[in-house]
Amino acid sequence: MKFNTMSDSEIIADLCCRIKDARIEQRLSQIDLAERSGLGIATIKRAEMGGSVTLSTLICILRGLNRLHQLEGVLFDTEVRSFNAQISGDRQNTPLRIRKKSAATADETDKPPLDKSIDPTAVDWYISAAENNVIW
Repeated sequence: MKFNTMSDSEIIADLCCRIKDARIEQRLSQIDLAERSGLGIATIKRAEMGGSVTLSTLICILRGLNRLHQLEGVLFDTEVRSFNAQISGDRQNTPLRIRKKSAATADETDKPPLDKSIDPTAVDWYISAAENNVIW
C-alpha cells in the first residue's frame, strides 16, 4: 500500500483496520487486548474506530498484539545510515545538521565525504530485506 498517495484520514482508517484485523487474527477480544496492552476497553474501541490516540497508546496496543517489532520499519532510514557507517568503517557519531546554512555561510567542509568503498551488494541486500519487511 502506498501511504504517500493517501490522505491522512485514509491512512488512519487503514491503520485502525489493521489493528482490528491483527486482534481478530490472534483471536483476541477487545477486552483481552485492553488487558494485554494495559489500556482501557474504551481506548481500544476508539483506536479501532479511528479515534484520536496518542503515540504512547499506539505503542501499548502494538505491545499487546506482539507487533512492537514492526516499528523498526518506521525508523528504517536511521538503520540504513547506521548500517552504511558499519560497512564503511566510519564509527564517528557526528550529529546531523538540522538547520540549513544560508548560501553565504555554506561551507563545503561540513558535507560528509562520499565513501566509494561501500560494497553495493551489501547495501542492496539490506534495502531488499527492508522492502520485504511486512509492516502492519
